[in-house]
Amino acid sequence: MAQKISMQQLADRLGVSKYTVSQALAGKPGVSEATRKEVTALAGALGYKMRPLPAGRPEEAPVTRIVHIGLDEHHAKEPHFWQRVREGLEAGCRMHGLTPKFFTFGMADNRNAQDWLAPQTESEDTAAGTAAGFIIAGKCPLDTLLKLKRLGLPIVLADHEESLIGADAVLNANADAGRMACHHLLTQGCKSLVFVGRDSFAVSFRERWWGCRLAMDEAKEGRRGTGEPGKTAAQLKKWTVPYGSAQWHSWQTALERRLDVMYNSAPAGKEADVRLEELPDGYICANDDIALYLLQLLHQKGVMKNVRVVGIDNTAPGMDAVIPLTTVDLAKEWLGIRAVEQFARKLAQPEAQPEKIILSARLVVRNSG
Repeated sequence: MAQKISMQQLADRLGVSKYTVSQALAGKPGVSEATRKEVTALAGALGYKMRPLPAGRPEEAPVTRIVHIGLDEHHAKEPHFWQRVREGLEAGCRMHGLTPKFFTFGMADNRNAQDWLAPQTESEDTAAGTAAGFIIAGKCPLDTLLKLKRLGLPIVLADHEESLIGADAVLNANADAGRMACHHLLTQGCKSLVFVGRDSFAVSFRERWWGCRLAMDEAKEGRRGTGEPGKTAAQLKKWTVPYGSAQWHSWQTALERRLDVMYNSAPAGKEADVRLEELPDGYICANDDIALYLLQLLHQKGVMKNVRVVGIDNTAPGMDAVIPLTTVDLAKEWLGIRAVEQFARKLAQPEAQPEKIILSARLVVRNSG
């Protein structure tokens, strides 16, 4: 008697996941036509018994399609930016007839990818039958993304990108945001600029720093073009603070210490005037959270009349600050909605070339800058 063939055996022979086999045999979305043909051909050749649809039942019965949406555990608790992205994701799912199921992950997550798929059932024919795929919002470890990739389901990244998994990405214009912020301070006459952030915290932070550097390069080229190469050039420095570290508030302590050294040791008299010219007169912060805390510290030291501060994100606390924060507005709800739109496109056209979609930025000028 021939040995019964299981879905797992089919998956092992084809080098795909059991979930891909399940989707293909059930005629569900999210599997390419080429993969579907491979699965059904091998299943038939090995004598896998495919369960026929009951008589009189429509060929395509309505199925609840679950999109599993992952957030970093820190992002899941953040109310001003990521909560609004989550609301956009939920709205997008309603618009496209999808059911969102949220999960969180850490930077050292040892779970298997299957642990994020639910509900699980006893029948392997229906295992993950409603799992349409994944949307990952924000930073995510490569190891976690590779685990998800091996499941063979569609993946869309929001505010994050990773070329190694070939996923669609919906991004904010982070480099443009940094460039806008820096250009704005330069046009306000600032000569000594500081970018405050941490490249390793997120791709978006790194891109915002790159945007600032681009703005400085453009300003340098502009001076050459106007015949003023000897004009005093503005300077841009970077302060790295441990934003997002395990000791979450350590970045605030680091920022306080740096400002204390800079402002509390200032000399008096004429030397003070010289020192004042050497101090930063413009700060660009990697997000509003950092900018608002810096604004508070500078205000306490009584030096706000000599400096300008610009944030990035345009979150609600910036409008209500003692000194309303100049910032760059980036998509939040629309980031989530657009990610779901891209996910729906991927379900309908699984063979389509992966896309990178950039949502534009807008400068919002208030009192701080």
